[in-house]
Amino acid sequence: MSLVQVCARCAGRWPVVGAPTQWCPRCHGVLLAPVRTDQHLPPDRRGFRWIARPPSQRSGLAPDHPVASPTPRYTEIPRWGLRDRIEIPVVRRDWQKLLADKTAFFLTFAASLYGLAVLAEVARYAILVRNRTRLIDPAVLAVSDATVFVSQVGGAVFALLSGISAVCWLLRIRRRTFDRSKMSDPRSMGEVIAGCAVPGLNLVMPGVFLLEVIGRDPRAVALVRVWWSLWVFGAALVVFNWFWRSRPGLQVMADGVLLSAFTALVASATAVATLMVVRRLEGRTLTGSKGAITRWVIADREALAS
Repeated sequence: MSLVQVCARCAGRWPVVGAPTQWCPRCHGVLLAPVRTDQHLPPDRRGFRWIARPPSQRSGLAPDHPVASPTPRYTEIPRWGLRDRIEIPVVRRDWQKLLADKTAFFLTFAASLYGLAVLAEVARYAILVRNRTRLIDPAVLAVSDATVFVSQVGGAVFALLSGISAVCWLLRIRRRTFDRSKMSDPRSMGEVIAGCAVPGLNLVMPGVFLLEVIGRDPRAVALVRVWWSLWVFGAALVVFNWFWRSRPGLQVMADGVLLSAFTALVASATAVATLMVVRRLEGRTLTGSKGAITRWVIADREALAS
């Protein structure tokens, strides 16, 4: 009669071939003592007993003194495991705020270049007067032409940049003023931009937009009116200058030089007046430092009489 071994874990029955084995081929559990296939003995009569031993006393499972293995090393950074993917936030530039902050810078350069243009145009007129009786060195003429060109073109470029940044500044000062009063701006951004950019409207509406945020400051109102007058007068002077240069004649060209000098002078004064309005509404001096705060104190009549 053949012998079988029963697994204590999965209850599998395995025939004994040769010497009995210790582990179950299926689940690797412990095989019980061999029994005959025609006998069904209870566990207490199978010729074995359970003995619990600590892992250190189990023979054949693990060595008593494990051999120390060398410290693992990597020839390069391991690419396994988790990777921390840090999302870098995209910082978007606020171009409106950036241009509004550059308003004073652009206005200062525009005023300086137009001031240089005044000197260059006056020097050119002096060269024309001297050229009536004497010849002029070509190098002097080249320097004069270059100075006039650089100052006039540079002034026009910075005047354009000043206009764009001034519109951004106007939008910001209106937003701050109405937010401080806890009111909503009655004019939209598109309306303000159109009033400052459309020819014809830009001679009237910018002054209106400024007066709406000034309040009851009489000095600021007077300053805005002076700037408004210079702005309209300068625009009319540019149109008159263009018509004047369209006329033929040498004397007209010579007079056009003086007219250009006067136009550049008005443009420089307009840029300075614009800078003064900006500084006034920001509560700063013309140089950009913080202005002094005026505090009103109630005076006693008896103290004034004494």
